[in-house]
Amino acid sequence: MRVVISEDTNNFYRSELLSIDPSMEIFSINPEDPSNPSWVSVPDSDAFFMSYQFLFAARDHPEIYDPLLDLSKRMKFIQSGFAGMDAPILQGILKEKNILVANASSIYAIPISHYVLSQILRWNKRIDQHIELQQAKNWTPLGGDGELTNKTLVILGYGGIGREVAKLGKSFGMRVTGIRRSPIDDEYADEVLGIDHFQELLPLIDYLVLALPDSNETRDIINQNILKKINNSAMLINVGRGSVVNEQDLSDALNNEEISAAALDTTKIEPLEQSSPLWTAKNCFISAHDSAHSLLSLQRAFELFFQNIKNIQNGEPIKNLYSE
Repeated sequence: MRVVISEDTNNFYRSELLSIDPSMEIFSINPEDPSNPSWVSVPDSDAFFMSYQFLFAARDHPEIYDPLLDLSKRMKFIQSGFAGMDAPILQGILKEKNILVANASSIYAIPISHYVLSQILRWNKRIDQHIELQQAKNWTPLGGDGELTNKTLVILGYGGIGREVAKLGKSFGMRVTGIRRSPIDDEYADEVLGIDHFQELLPLIDYLVLALPDSNETRDIINQNILKKINNSAMLINVGRGSVVNEQDLSDALNNEEISAAALDTTKIEPLEQSSPLWTAKNCFISAHDSAHSLLSLQRAFELFFQNIKNIQNGEPIKNLYSE
């Protein structure tokens, strides 16, 4: 078996790969240096671990796109280090019908869920206001409800990320409802309902978490109509795709106090344009799509690749195999 990995992956995990098959041929390359002869010398191979180093390099350096696509065409199977498949390089690979591609769905669920709860706690415990008071050397106790017990947490898009958010929400005594295409029973939520129940929940929501993919059905699903029906003390947190939120409508709702706060880790256009009204919208927290970052991300992604290599050798199904 021939396997292609990054130099970092080789340094950390080469011995684990060889434990599967001591005769395995391993080709390690620098994700940011396609001019290196090692890229061209890679032969047709069985598997390529396209870790986030390759994906970030292709995103940040357009000149890497073509060499990476050419390299990918020599692979039978590619394990992506991203959960989503909307990166241009992955879209290019998917057009090659003879390559099997698996995504890294759910391996980032834990750090993303921690981001969600940190934002909920930041707002609930008035952390921003405390910082402002400290900067002003102003000793003023803040009143209000600084507790999450019995608060209603609705998670729109109840997949791997949604389940991790639900776990944390329940640990704080929150009432958790998941929303997905069709209802299911799940141990981490009080209920998981179909999408047809979403609008009836809007007046009850204290915290709305969006963990939706980009699709024709989800684009602008959060719009003026929804925001006018939601509880005006609610907070919205988006860790899915930026396309699901109508950004002008959200900015207006925040400025008009139709919703109390928002935390956005993703936006329609990234980087967020300087002209976007979100930058100055009232109580809008913006992060640069980094909620998934964790020192454990490479390890988790490699473990998925490692499992899929074993599955291929044993003739078992590939985990997270992407199909349109």
